[in-house]
Amino acid sequence: MSDALQAFVDAREIWEVPLAASVVAGALLGALGVYVVLRRTVFVSAALTQLSTLGLVGTLLVEERFHIETEHASEQLAVAIAVSAVGALLLGAFRPRRLPAEATVGATWVVASALVVLGVSRLVHAAHDLQGLVFGNAVAVPASDLAVIAVVAALATAVHAAFGKELAFTSFDPETAQALGMRVRLWDVVLFLTIGVAIPPAARALGALPVFAFLTLPAAGALMLRVGFRPAFALAASFGVLAASAGYVLSWLWEIPTGATMVALAAALAVPGAMWRLARG
Repeated sequence: MSDALQAFVDAREIWEVPLAASVVAGALLGALGVYVVLRRTVFVSAALTQLSTLGLVGTLLVEERFHIETEHASEQLAVAIAVSAVGALLLGAFRPRRLPAEATVGATWVVASALVVLGVSRLVHAAHDLQGLVFGNAVAVPASDLAVIAVVAALATAVHAAFGKELAFTSFDPETAQALGMRVRLWDVVLFLTIGVAIPPAARALGALPVFAFLTLPAAGALMLRVGFRPAFALAASFGVLAASAGYVLSWLWEIPTGATMVALAAALAVPGAMWRLARG
């Protein structure tokens, strides 16, 4: 066993919680990404990720402005979840029908990005929190964050298991569903709320860049293999778990950025599907 691998094994108490959080987040985002990709709302997830970051920046600014010396991670996460959930409803279920979806999402992403940059420029003592949020942090995921991710994942799984047929029908054939008396708007609310609530805790563990990647690449790789609609969820979740766990371990061993390593592996896992799709024409 190499020295680097032996050092990794010896540091188990340090990495076991962050690794578990990465695995749960990867599975959750990979499965939800099937809806994101099939509904062509990829950039909605990007905008929500940026809104989540904006919520954190706003909380850090308030703490710094009022000289709150102790970090309040639970309050930061609660604000980020609230902002992301509201954004998910406005950009997904209740977006203005008279405006093109791309215009609404693009404007939200641009404005949120600008506000994040402006907020970061005013931060002095808490800039390290943002570094971890954007790029991921290999050693600083507390057990409380793992608990939040696990609860969110369990709730999302329960909702999608109980109402999978309704969510699928209203997502991909809303006209027929509405003609049959189904409340399409209600199921859109349920779907986008699960996505909006999942993003902030995952972003705290993985970083904003991996979250956006895991909501697109694992699902795209699974769908290109044409395994079927239901199996695609399990395969996308598996891709998310593999990219998150292997990316975490490799980033530790090779001392490279965690988030970027996870994204690179997620992209690599999508290559077989792309090659198969090209071979099949």
